[in-house]
Amino acid sequence: MPFNRAKTSRGFTLIELVVIIIILGILAAVAIPKLFSVTQEAEAAAVANMVSSLESALSMYAAKQYLDGLPLSVHNPFDDLSNIPSNYNGVNDPINSTNTPNGTWSWRPTGGWIMYNPRADINGGWTAGGEEFIAYQVQPVVDGADTVGLKLTTTDAYIYSW
Repeated sequence: MPFNRAKTSRGFTLIELVVIIIILGILAAVAIPKLFSVTQEAEAAAVANMVSSLESALSMYAAKQYLDGLPLSVHNPFDDLSNIPSNYNGVNDPINSTNTPNGTWSWRPTGGWIMYNPRADINGGWTAGGEEFIAYQVQPVVDGADTVGLKLTTTDAYIYSW
């Protein structure tokens, strides 16, 4: 019986591999910018949620102080959160990119500032060492001569956008 050498398996040719690599490159070029946009939007939402949580913590602190008959003072609102976020880097003064790396929050007691160093680029914000930070200041709410609450604000110089 003669031996018939029929092709039982065949590999890819160099041209087929190059075409596949080109197709994958085009898909990556289209998908990666969309991925970064989604990441940036997620970070912006996380920052907005944290600011809302800190504002709620300040309101709870003010109510507790009022009920206990104690005065209000500017303080670190992270101390009032029941769950401290894992990306909170503590009290730092001064704030810089070493003690508040990308994606972390810090409290700066001088001036009562909450600072966030975003992973994504922002336009504006507070600049230190060539890096932009998102900055909110804890300020008293005053009615006449009485401090009746605390709020988070930022100044026009520190307005930012994503």
